[in-house]
Amino acid sequence: MKKSLAIVLMVLCAFSVFAQGQTETAPATTAPVETVKETTTAPVVEKAAPKKMVYATSSFGMKFSPFFAATAYDQEVVDFTQGGLLAADRGGAIIYDGINGETHSYNGTDYYYQGMGSVEVVQNADGTVDYKLTMRDDIKFSDGTPATIDDVIFGIYVLADPTYDGSSTIYAQPIIGMSEYYNSMKSADSMIYAAGKDNTDFSKWTKETQDQFWADLDKAGEAFAQEIVDYVVANYAPSYYSMVADSLDALMASPELQVKLGMSLWGYDSYWKEGATAADYWAGIVDAYGGDILTASDVENAGMTIFQHLADITGNAYSYGIVAGDDVKSISGIEKTGKYSLTVHMSEFDATSIYNMSFTIVPLHYYGDPALFNGVDSFGFKKGDLSGVRSKTTQPLGCGPYVFESYNNGVVTLKANEYYYTGKPVIDTILFQEATDSDYVPGIIAGTFDVATPSISDATLLAIQDANSNNDLVGDVLTTYLVDYRGYGYIGINANLVNVGGDPSSEASKNLRKGIMTLLSVYRETVINSYYGDRASVIQYPISNTSWAAPQPTDEGYQIAYSRDVNGNPIYSAGMNDEQKYEAALQAAIGFFQAAGYTWDGAKFTAAPEGAKMVYEFLVPGSGEQDHPAYGIAVGASEALAKIGITLMVNDCTSTTWNNALEANTAELWCAAWQSTVDPDMYQVYHSTNADGKGTNSNHYQIKDDELDALIIAGRTSSDTDFRKATYKSAMEIIMDWGVELPTYQRKDCYVTSSKRIDNSTMPKDMTPYWGWAAEIDTLDVK
Repeated sequence: MKKSLAIVLMVLCAFSVFAQGQTETAPATTAPVETVKETTTAPVVEKAAPKKMVYATSSFGMKFSPFFAATAYDQEVVDFTQGGLLAADRGGAIIYDGINGETHSYNGTDYYYQGMGSVEVVQNADGTVDYKLTMRDDIKFSDGTPATIDDVIFGIYVLADPTYDGSSTIYAQPIIGMSEYYNSMKSADSMIYAAGKDNTDFSKWTKETQDQFWADLDKAGEAFAQEIVDYVVANYAPSYYSMVADSLDALMASPELQVKLGMSLWGYDSYWKEGATAADYWAGIVDAYGGDILTASDVENAGMTIFQHLADITGNAYSYGIVAGDDVKSISGIEKTGKYSLTVHMSEFDATSIYNMSFTIVPLHYYGDPALFNGVDSFGFKKGDLSGVRSKTTQPLGCGPYVFESYNNGVVTLKANEYYYTGKPVIDTILFQEATDSDYVPGIIAGTFDVATPSISDATLLAIQDANSNNDLVGDVLTTYLVDYRGYGYIGINANLVNVGGDPSSEASKNLRKGIMTLLSVYRETVINSYYGDRASVIQYPISNTSWAAPQPTDEGYQIAYSRDVNGNPIYSAGMNDEQKYEAALQAAIGFFQAAGYTWDGAKFTAAPEGAKMVYEFLVPGSGEQDHPAYGIAVGASEALAKIGITLMVNDCTSTTWNNALEANTAELWCAAWQSTVDPDMYQVYHSTNADGKGTNSNHYQIKDDELDALIIAGRTSSDTDFRKATYKSAMEIIMDWGVELPTYQRKDCYVTSSKRIDNSTMPKDMTPYWGWAAEIDTLDVK
């Protein structure tokens, strides 16, 4: 349930589509004619009423800056008012030639994409990489000022400033000269933190400053934990209040119970104690990360990092002072090559770096000082002083489809940008109105809102169906769009613990695991449909369906997970009912176990081969409530295995037990869910360097395969999207052949619109996490 703040790239919320012009005419009327004097007639054109739409959202942090937006809701406003150099398609893949446009296929349909810029990636023989960026020459800001590459360079230097404390981490990219520039000046708070609480060297700051910093950091930690609690309560209280309270009202009246719910749904129930506060919650988070506050902050935040909370408390992230080092005036790897072009020189290639190239085109004349920009050693502001940039945080200006007008009484008012590069958007005014999640759907029904993105639950879907006269999700009152979530659920097997003869890579070991996976696989459809209904669907490959690298049903060689027997023949045939499929899977599993070396007496297995077992354990973190989408799958497979003499113990354990076993690599079988990143890099989860407790200790499958490692490296070191997609498909086939992962489900999010007030024929087709309801906001229309 952890929410990741999508402040990454404008590209992921790209508005790069063709604007479709629309003209409206009214019948002409004839002016009255005086009887004493002849006059000409003149048509009087009735002016069309301005078009308006209301979008329901959550509470704003009032940081609408492209540099400092700290919550997902502020970022939505940024997305509407700003423009990025590069666009992305429905799968999150970069559009390399956005200026001229590209056609990409998604779900069997070709879509045409354009953007504000283009990029050429050049991998040099010495290992360095050049990103040659070009922007359109017709971009204007919403005040009519033409944009040039100087505006982009100014924005890069803001993000690279040593005193910058927003969410961007461009300073961590291997841009040549970046480290020298960034580290030439440091805030005292980062150095005090690095020195630790017990530091006794006060040559660069005083003891009083150090003591104040740690006291403030504790307050920031409490605010950090409280933000998680507030997020959980706002989004999940109606569905999960019963975990900690007798009623929703009781939960809402008790800060203590709210903290308990926040800790439980965030995986910290083991740290709960009577009377626990947000401060206690923060202490638990720090303890869970062994005191590593920075990592805890990056992983666990519900919007703002610990140092962003610190800046809120002190009013200035640099209130503890600045410690200067060598005077480095520019970044050698940022090279202006023309009025509308620049090249970013990197010391090494990383496939994910391309996503950092969609720099926001920010107006230098508004956020900076053109008199301080020469492009050589001065870039629109004095290094180390972002006060001018910060002063515009609540009043953004950019080149996006809409213009920020105001924020009053919980409502952000946006006006159509007449200078937008594809043309003025169709809807004249869009209001972003603060509300609670539980009010989104009722608000659309009542006419208060027109569009919302409610948390999907059985209660939400039932309310939508009840509102429509046809009792469906799409009807005369509400229209619902179910969109795949950016992640997926899976079942894993530890190859070190489930093998034959102590060799996890042997064919016998693979057959053992594939026998288990075959039986687990066959129960997915029934169980997932029963548990989620319309809220999820079964997937076949170990990757989110939302990724550009995900195999599609129309691709050559696409197949259902674990649907072939030990001889490579199809297990299922058309027309089979569920019971026939269960039996076919059981017979196929018997074949796999026999090939693995299990002793078969004609009715059941009586002995396991050396190194294998007759009993295995499956950990399901359902906390004894059997409330987990994989629980029914595990039970179905367990009952089937029991018929042939093999025991699969289903342990419905707490999340703490499950997590400890997973991290200690002692879980034989388990279920979990990933939240995917936009780039499908497989290194962290599947490369052998992260197995056996080494590296990041995130290869819990313990898959160690030289061919797989080579494919992963090849995929992450290439900028060719088609090559990477084919490479990752081959890698996924190896993972499935090892029998260590079974994809189970792709959960869905939803968008809900008013059927009466939104022209749903203008909503985007084939929406994804990277191509949402607002992706074509310039052509969206109301009735």
